[in-house]
Amino acid sequence: MTADVFGYHALETGVLAGHYSFLQESRIAHQIVLGSISGEMGSVVGAPEYLPFAFSNIDLVIASHVLDCTHWPHQVLREIERVLVPEGHCILIGFNPLSFKGVGHLRHIYGRDGNACRFYSTFRVRDWLSVLGFEVLETVSIGFCPVFRGKYLFKQTRWLDQLGDRLGLMTGNVYIIHAQKKVSKMTPLLPARKIKPLLKPGMIVNPGAGRFSRKEPK
Repeated sequence: MTADVFGYHALETGVLAGHYSFLQESRIAHQIVLGSISGEMGSVVGAPEYLPFAFSNIDLVIASHVLDCTHWPHQVLREIERVLVPEGHCILIGFNPLSFKGVGHLRHIYGRDGNACRFYSTFRVRDWLSVLGFEVLETVSIGFCPVFRGKYLFKQTRWLDQLGDRLGLMTGNVYIIHAQKKVSKMTPLLPARKIKPLLKPGMIVNPGAGRFSRKEPK
């Protein structure tokens, strides 16, 4: 998804930023990694809810599990929309609640862990993006194997990955959404009625027209 995106600045943010590079195939030279605390593997320290970048400056934003681990997902998307240039690209990576990963996550939601992450479906995320003026270009779902009960079950169910990829199912553990920021173009409004010109083609103007002369008596 990143190979065909051109521009000057690319931003990685989220849980995997600094630990795994998603810009290996990107042609954008200036790549920025956002870290949440000082000392992390990042080039800039900041929060995804308040990106430390000016308006309309970033060409590509890759956000890994940012929506999963924030209490303000709408604010995160608004910040991404703010820093992206017109026609800029955004790639969101998150966990799918309609998957084996989502089912295993239910024990954290209804358990004692009050700080557990929250998973959002692709339908909801796509709806949020459309409200902000994004056009969703592609949605991919990957990882169909169970991720609980140890590695043995994971190895025995690897055939689910092939089946899910072949059928294009949207029940994978991870979703990837590629969206593009669209800016509405202003079209000038034409006048409702045509104004007739004062002079018509071929019309001769009389220079003496409109003059008033009074004849004096002898």
